[in-house]
Amino acid sequence: MSLRLAVLGLLDIEAASGYELLQRFRHSLGFFWATTHQQLYRELHQLHESGWLDCEEVEQSGRPDKKVYRLTAAGEAQLLHLLEAAAGAARIRDPWLVKLFCGRRIPASSLRQQLQEQRAVHEQTLQTYLLLQQQILAMPSTRRERYHHPELSLRLGIAFERSWLSWSAEIEAEL
Repeated sequence: MSLRLAVLGLLDIEAASGYELLQRFRHSLGFFWATTHQQLYRELHQLHESGWLDCEEVEQSGRPDKKVYRLTAAGEAQLLHLLEAAAGAARIRDPWLVKLFCGRRIPASSLRQQLQEQRAVHEQTLQTYLLLQQQILAMPSTRRERYHHPELSLRLGIAFERSWLSWSAEIEAEL
């Protein structure tokens, strides 16, 4: 259900080709929901076959034509139906936390090094989120309105990364 909701939700914000949708997915929902190229295109095909998406072929100069997808009225109804359904609670799945949990046999210097590597990833992710937030806030107001709810979820990502970095600084001394 979540990939279907994600695709419908992205297309509710703005019509897109499959390639554009995949790029938008990777730079927004992809931070907390994974999909592959094949899964996304399979879902687009199913949504189109179900009558929830219109598909318009757009001619491109020097390149193959592209298909641009947008929601139909039935797609909007399906989006509302999915939005009204309860969402399950998320659970953290982090291989490094499993390693830390079981880490009493790992030398402290190795754990500290791994923590520093993880911290670098989280710092980069935080910078990416902050840049995305700045880009949304800099949009013209009519377009920014469509990105209001994505920006709300982005705030949680920012808070999570800041919290993770604070936690990592706290435990580093104990390692």
